[in-house]
Formats: sequence, C-alpha cells, structure tokens
Amino acid sequence: MAARIIDTIKTDHRKIEDYYSNVLNSTSDKEKVQWQNQFTWELARHSIAEELVVYPQLEKKLADGRGMADKNRNEHQSVINPGVPSS
Repeated sequence: MAARIIDTIKTDHRKIEDYYSNVLNSTSDKEKVQWQNQFTWELARHSIAEELVVYPQLEKKLADGRGMADKNRNEHQSVINPGVPSS
C-alpha cells in the first residue's frame, strides 16, 4: 500500500528535527558539520518537494489553499532564517 503524502511529510519533519538535534548534540566540529550538511540537504529536498508537489495541489483544490501554502512557506523560512520575521 502506498504511503499517504501527509504521512511522508510528517516522517520528513521528524527526520529533519532529528538531524537538527544531532547538530546541537554533536561532540566534535567534524560531527557538527556532517549533521549540519545532512540537515541542510534534507530541509532543501523537503522544501522543494513541497513547492513542486504539495503547494500547487493545495492552491488548486482548497478554498484557502493559497493561504495554507503561504503559511507553510513562512514556517519553512523561519527554520532557514531563525530570528528573521516572516512576511
């Protein structure tokens, strides 16, 4: 049985949170850089997938899909640029 897209998104979010935790808990600079690279790669991959697959469908099929997509974009931006106010 194929996974539902929402389940895949949730799994991605948990993995990304784990990678971030690994960055914070690294015991060496080398380990920290490795986890930072993994975190950055996974976050970029996840964000691009949502931009290409999820958000267009939200905007097309739901009355407030544009608002939902924009809210998610802002949440991702706050992860990428913490401390910078989202629009």
